[in-house]
Formats: sequence, C-alpha cells, structure tokens
Amino acid sequence: MTDFEVIGPYVVALLMSIGALCIFVWGVLSGAFSGTDEAAIRFYRMEVENDRIDAPIEHKHIEQADE
Repeated sequence: MTDFEVIGPYVVALLMSIGALCIFVWGVLSGAFSGTDEAAIRFYRMEVENDRIDAPIEHKHIEQADE
C-alpha cells in the first residue's frame, strides 16, 4: 500500500501524458490543425478593409476639430 502512495501519482501523470500525446498525434494525423492560419488571415483582411472604409470618416472628424 505504501508503494502505491509513492509511485501512484507518477503512474497517473505518465498515463495522462501518454493520453494527451495520443490525442495530439490523432489530431495532427486527422487534419484538425490544417488551415488554422486561414482564420487569422481572413480576420486581418477584414480589419484592413474596415480601416480603409473608416479612414475618410476619421479624417472628417479631425478636420472638424481643427475648425
């Protein structure tokens, strides 16, 4: 019983680590991580487009403040 109290947490941690590694490998092999950059690029393009659309409005506010 004393051996399990000493070795038990290490065995549980090892099994959890192996499980996490198996899930990660499964995710990579199944393609779950492919195309993750597409969302970031799509967000960036939307932000650039919104900045381009909002730019004249910001300049009008600056010109009105100067008058």
